[in-house]
Amino acid sequence: MSHFMRIRTQIREREHLVQALRDLHYQFQEGQNIVVRGFAGNRETADVVVDTGSKYDIGFRRQAEEFEVVADWWGVETCTQVRQQTFLAQVSQRYAYNLVKEQAREQYLVVEEERELENGDVVILLSERG
Repeated sequence: MSHFMRIRTQIREREHLVQALRDLHYQFQEGQNIVVRGFAGNRETADVVVDTGSKYDIGFRRQAEEFEVVADWWGVETCTQVRQQTFLAQVSQRYAYNLVKEQAREQYLVVEEERELENGDVVILLSERG
């Protein structure tokens, strides 16, 4: 019986996803049809696969316009310190951060200030150049 769960995300840009994983210091592979390991030898494939340091992986797979997360969360949470909700929140936040910074550069905006609030939210103050 497979324990794999698929979760839709708002993540669309692979480059910002990969940068978010780098920023968060996750080890991962990227490519096509990379194996995501699950319970009892069950496998799925994904485009970006995070190595959790156990026999369970977390994959990101392109589905139409977005990426979905595919993982055996029972195995990941049982064998590692990674928790589904925390992992998804951290990756999504860092993805959004990288996306905002890229869009600001494209619109010739300057980052005036960046700070992290006590609740973990990040505030970025932008201004026009000149």
